[in-house]
Amino acid sequence: MNILILIIAVLPIYLIGLYVYNRDYEKEPKSLLTKLFIFGMLSCFPALILELFLGYVFGEEEYMNIYQLFMYSLIGIALVEEICKWFVVYKVSYNHKEFNHIYDIVVYSVFTSLGFACLENILYVYLGGIAIGIFRAVSAIPGHAAYAVIMANYLGRAKLAGISNDNSLENKNLLLSIIVPTFAHGIYDYFLFTGELIPLICFLIFLVVICKYSNNKIKKLSSVEENIS
Repeated sequence: MNILILIIAVLPIYLIGLYVYNRDYEKEPKSLLTKLFIFGMLSCFPALILELFLGYVFGEEEYMNIYQLFMYSLIGIALVEEICKWFVVYKVSYNHKEFNHIYDIVVYSVFTSLGFACLENILYVYLGGIAIGIFRAVSAIPGHAAYAVIMANYLGRAKLAGISNDNSLENKNLLLSIIVPTFAHGIYDYFLFTGELIPLICFLIFLVVICKYSNNKIKKLSSVEENIS
């Protein structure tokens, strides 16, 4: 593989991961973050299998109307990918002893999502070239990180509810930790897939909004030093 292509594929992932990691005043174990990153990469494989199956069910994109395209974006891609990433975050880190500050789950979610995005991005850039890599560096990669922060926001709320023995509220937020990032991801993909001018403008606006929202959440949650365990 061309070293330049590899750098373009991996560099934005490294920079976002470093930014999120450095905001954590009590650093998480590198072994745990490595595990989440690797399992995030591995989650690409079940996602790919499910996406291929649902792609067959929905049919070819060029023959879809706007409603079918939206449902395909939402269910055939966004829901599949977010569930695969969520499963890793929940199973590996949600009940982990190191999860003792609210910002921790942001780090866990982002590293899992970046692992997923890393393998996906290498494949896209290798097949599509440098132009695809540059486009994804300022769109898809920040997008994956933003969905992770949205997911983490609700996982954090769920954790606090669980500590308070409010099982109903915990389950509600666990569900929202899948639903809300799925809708964000689905809307992103839908605007992009249409390929028309107005949806593409909406795509750019939406990307800026979710990235700004996630960055604000990162700053806010990383400033909370209270122990939640």
